[in-house]
Amino acid sequence: MKRNLLYILILSFLLSCSRNETYKRTSIIMGSTVEIQVRGVNSVVANKAIYAGFEEVKRLDTLFSTFMTGNPMWKLNNTDADEIIVNNEMFSMLKRCDEICRLTGGAFDPAIGNLIEVIGFEKGSPKLPTQIQINEALKKIGWKNLQLKDENTIVKPKYVKLSFNAIVPGYATDKIANILSNYGIKEYLINVGGEVFARGQNWKIGIQHPRKQNELLGAIKVNGMGVSTSGDYEKFFKKDGKRYSHLINPVTGYPANECEAVTIIAKETLLADALSTGIFILGPAKGMELIEKLENVEGIIVDTTGTIHQSSGFEKYLVRK
Repeated sequence: MKRNLLYILILSFLLSCSRNETYKRTSIIMGSTVEIQVRGVNSVVANKAIYAGFEEVKRLDTLFSTFMTGNPMWKLNNTDADEIIVNNEMFSMLKRCDEICRLTGGAFDPAIGNLIEVIGFEKGSPKLPTQIQINEALKKIGWKNLQLKDENTIVKPKYVKLSFNAIVPGYATDKIANILSNYGIKEYLINVGGEVFARGQNWKIGIQHPRKQNELLGAIKVNGMGVSTSGDYEKFFKKDGKRYSHLINPVTGYPANECEAVTIIAKETLLADALSTGIFILGPAKGMELIEKLENVEGIIVDTTGTIHQSSGFEKYLVRK
């Protein structure tokens, strides 16, 4: 009897210890590092949940990637039909893009595939096009050219190319969060290529300084919120001493040039992801004006002079030393 009781006590102690452990796994998916950390469960549950999260990101990559041939995204961009029927998930993504495009006054515009192509970031050889090349690309872009109809139907000219690269990583982060929650996990941190969602009390997230590689602007704590940063310091090229980022202004056709970095906190990582891009393109004045209008959204903007603009509610998330 005493042996059984001792066994139970030891087992309980071991389970208790394992539940306080942080399980961290990483994988390369969508061309980026996907990192999942969980606490409060044993290793069996943690590993099953994390594996399911990685599989979900792989599924989304197959659906939305612009680097694959023959997948649903490729078919959407290359069909000859004017009216295209898409699946429920693709149509849902199109509707969210439509909402955020309108919200940002067109600054967030996923229908700029031709500009992305002419500048060459996705090919890994970005360059500054001529004004003639930009003008030609501008004729073939713009969310205004699309129409979303009922029954999962989109009307799109063949020449308009879509890219959801500024929203899918955030969406993938939210989908992983749902999976982990369904496994009964209440403490986790997810990072999909820099798009972060945290649930629990003790996760600290650093905000990279856009000009000092090994320095942070600061750190924040969020619980049940998504965080996204868009900056000109990861994907860029220089010409004549000037920095050109991968974040393209759909009005001018050139990389946006009013911000160094934008960090957004929102209930959905999808929304934070898309807004960080749209607000980077809007610039500090219009961008901060938009943040202050939105419920449950806070942000910090670093403009090209290095000046930091902080929304009125951002302070509550900052970690004080």
